[in-house]
Amino acid sequence: MFARCIAGLLLAVALDVPAIEPFFAPAQPSGSVEVRLHPTEGLATGQSRLVTFGVPFTRGSLTPAALATVRVTTGGVEIPAHVAALTPWRHRSNATIDGASIRVVRIQIRPTIQATFPAFDTVTVHWGGAPRTQDVAAFEDPRTAWHLVTTGSFLASDNVFEPNVFAVLPAALMSEGVLKPSRSTPFDSSNLPARDDPAAMDAIANWPAFQESERALKNNFYAIINEDDVRVVGNNTSPYRDPNRPVSDPLGTYREPWLYDRAATMFVLYFRSGSFKALREAVRATEYYAARLDGQGFFVPAAAGDVKYAYNESMAYSRWLTADDTHLQRIANTTLGAATFAHVWTPARNFWTERHAAFKLLANVVAYEVHGGVARRDAINQILADLRTHQDGAGGQVPAPRIDGGLYHLGSQHDYDWAEAAYGGSGWMSVLLSDAVVRAYASAEDLDSARFLARLGNFLHATVVTTEDHSYDTYNGPLAMSRYGTLRDGSDGQINFEDVEHSLEVGAHLAWADYFARVAGTPDTRLGDMALTLYETYDAGVNHWIRPGGPTAGLTAYRVSPWRKWGWEHRTSDGFAFALRVGGEAPLFANGFE
Repeated sequence: MFARCIAGLLLAVALDVPAIEPFFAPAQPSGSVEVRLHPTEGLATGQSRLVTFGVPFTRGSLTPAALATVRVTTGGVEIPAHVAALTPWRHRSNATIDGASIRVVRIQIRPTIQATFPAFDTVTVHWGGAPRTQDVAAFEDPRTAWHLVTTGSFLASDNVFEPNVFAVLPAALMSEGVLKPSRSTPFDSSNLPARDDPAAMDAIANWPAFQESERALKNNFYAIINEDDVRVVGNNTSPYRDPNRPVSDPLGTYREPWLYDRAATMFVLYFRSGSFKALREAVRATEYYAARLDGQGFFVPAAAGDVKYAYNESMAYSRWLTADDTHLQRIANTTLGAATFAHVWTPARNFWTERHAAFKLLANVVAYEVHGGVARRDAINQILADLRTHQDGAGGQVPAPRIDGGLYHLGSQHDYDWAEAAYGGSGWMSVLLSDAVVRAYASAEDLDSARFLARLGNFLHATVVTTEDHSYDTYNGPLAMSRYGTLRDGSDGQINFEDVEHSLEVGAHLAWADYFARVAGTPDTRLGDMALTLYETYDAGVNHWIRPGGPTAGLTAYRVSPWRKWGWEHRTSDGFAFALRVGGEAPLFANGFE
């Protein structure tokens, strides 16, 4: 197994040699970044166009005083630009960091666009050098340079809008934890934006390092926006925009593809690839989703008051990248809907899951990042404290003995996914909670959260079993997988052969547990090793879902079933490789299985 290939590295971690990779990317007080300006279809060339976009900076790079040094050039010549701070780097516990540097800068320019779709022009944004000399004081409404989408992934009746010109940033910047504040890794340079030939992908059993997941993230993206193949028809397409799709449809209803934040997952693809296509579809999907939220941030097509469909992450990314304020209130409203779920667990509760607690925490963290405020800060602190109390046994309400780290609750509270009177936890739902706490850590860097994540990883490790009873008929032999439900003593709560479909994200958060165990000074070599063992399982399964001949029968070549799987696999797993870095180096892999 290639998990063994990093045994020496993990031992070095246990001995604190070399140092832990910093959570935040280094500050860059001066520098430049090239921005691609992609006009959409039908724009005439040679005309001045209003272009508004955000540029993110690693923490500590750009102080408010240095904002005057942000300049935009084309061909080495400075052009007029409106420049303003959009969002500062916030910190919940350190006043010397809170607001001391700018996280996202809003830039508005009027360049003459020479390129036609799908080509692009470029401008360069500089900072930390000479002051800006071509300042534009007035700010114009960015939406005056947006248009109604009438082709492609949405129709005019969907009332979705997009910029006339998109500003595309490089993956090397986006993966440094500047918007999603946990760092990730850019795609391998061989992984180009276009959909890969499924026959070629099916012929390759195992890609080196993490490239298998990178390819799947991209190729399955085309399937979920119904651009897998023109021959895919009818109920074989994703119903993400069809409110009239019958509930009896075995592929699910209109709301199902949006579960686990479809639009935010598209942004994750953009952050790691720098793909114009990914950015465009992410903005479109956000527009569609946001327009269907009620005043409490609930997705109207979903069941009334359903917290598991209430997200503000994609709206924050869209706001930061397009520098448009349309979704500001909606980002705040999501916390109102999330507040309807009481996250504090007791045995008397009728319903409690890690998923609902996770989305409540995430909504508050994202709202704090965008809006700040003492009330939002205190809400995050309280939720985290309550989750730690639950992890500690809820003041004796969770019986002992128990495997440490899980947030145990009764089967009757978890839709009877295990025996109603038994105490258990869900591995894959705990991943959602881990993702939210990792994000919360970024605004406090607290040991309490690091310890919580390391202990949660101990529970995730205990959920894994190795079995031949899995759903990958293209792989003969046993595979490791995380059980749907695990009881407090480590025995089965619920297990079925499709649990194997959660291997990528559970592995990724075992990797984060490994990282935070090192941060907390309690390294645990089992966590990183199991993370890569689960990645092996994921790698073994990717080809199971590729069917090159599918389109001849009206089926997708890159299968995604259920449609929400693309989100549950990839939205939270982008930091897998970074979390396992040791001394700046990625983990070592064998090219294929031993």
